[in-house]
Amino acid sequence: SAAPNPLVVGTGQFTVGADVLVWWLKDSPAPVPLVTDGIVGQPATNTFLGGQSLSTGANPGFRISADYALRARTGLEGNFFYFGSRSTSVGVESSGRLGSVNLVVPYIDARTNRESGTELSLAPVYRGSATEELSNSLLGAELNGSWVQAPAGPWRISLLGGLRYLRLNETYTFTTQSPYIPPFPLDIWNTTDRFDTTNNFYGAQAGIRARYEQGPFFVDGAVKIALGAMVQAADVRGSLETNDFTNYGATQTFSGGYFALPTSIGNYSQTAFAVVPEVALKLGYRLSPAAAIVVGYSFLYASNVIRPGNQVSRTINPTQSTTYTEDPAARLQGAAQPAFRFNESNFWAQGINVGLVVQF
Repeated sequence: SAAPNPLVVGTGQFTVGADVLVWWLKDSPAPVPLVTDGIVGQPATNTFLGGQSLSTGANPGFRISADYALRARTGLEGNFFYFGSRSTSVGVESSGRLGSVNLVVPYIDARTNRESGTELSLAPVYRGSATEELSNSLLGAELNGSWVQAPAGPWRISLLGGLRYLRLNETYTFTTQSPYIPPFPLDIWNTTDRFDTTNNFYGAQAGIRARYEQGPFFVDGAVKIALGAMVQAADVRGSLETNDFTNYGATQTFSGGYFALPTSIGNYSQTAFAVVPEVALKLGYRLSPAAAIVVGYSFLYASNVIRPGNQVSRTINPTQSTTYTEDPAARLQGAAQPAFRFNESNFWAQGINVGLVVQF
């Protein structure tokens, strides 16, 4: 984000700014088909859930910024922005009654390397429903030194150098329910697959800012690029909750859902080199010598992030999971799949801001 100070700078002056942000984050990929009506690859099979990216739409947030002039041409500036958790979800269900569509969770069987599937609903025995949900949050901060170059008419050019921090957190959740329907006894058969990813970037950055002034109006633009470490962390969780093995009494919880199974459940982390550039533009109008309103646009990019939907593997060994085998004593037999692997991609966020700048 461009520095907040559009006003005339004097030594010891302190400037603060506050912005309301509306940004759009790059859609989160979710390439794995979660619910179909048959085996993936067969001509008549339809995909009802999964297999496409998810978006949380316009994300509201805020930014606060400050600038302190050490001397006429040097200063310190910093800002912090935050977008709180925002979610989107999609669901599908089948009644399980005669004539209804049988829902299937498709996968590749690691024992045969062939497409397979397990019923989520099966007429006329049990109904089924499923939901996929994405939630995300984003925050960042930076601290820079600024060096104003010699003025050139209405133009002012500043060189920037400092530190940047960025944090992207996303959670992708797949939940299902498959209870019996009458005349079978009422029961509980609920699964949860949860993939949580957090990307923390720490880097050094450099940039340039230019401002053009004309009367009470000014235009300000900045280009910055940060190089540093992207600390990637993933938390994989999966479980089945059921009372089918207690004569439909007390519920039990078993490790493993449909895609998060004992061979992939756990916490994982690694560090990768990453690049985080940003472009910011703003237009301002001075309300007084010490105050201005601004509107602007920002584009922020980050390389080498992990996003939760990309960490889901379709290659499954069902022998390890009660969810698949309906055996409370299920044990892995054969290949240890799915196995967790870091699948990196990139991320961007862009949007508009409206704010107020005040100088003291």
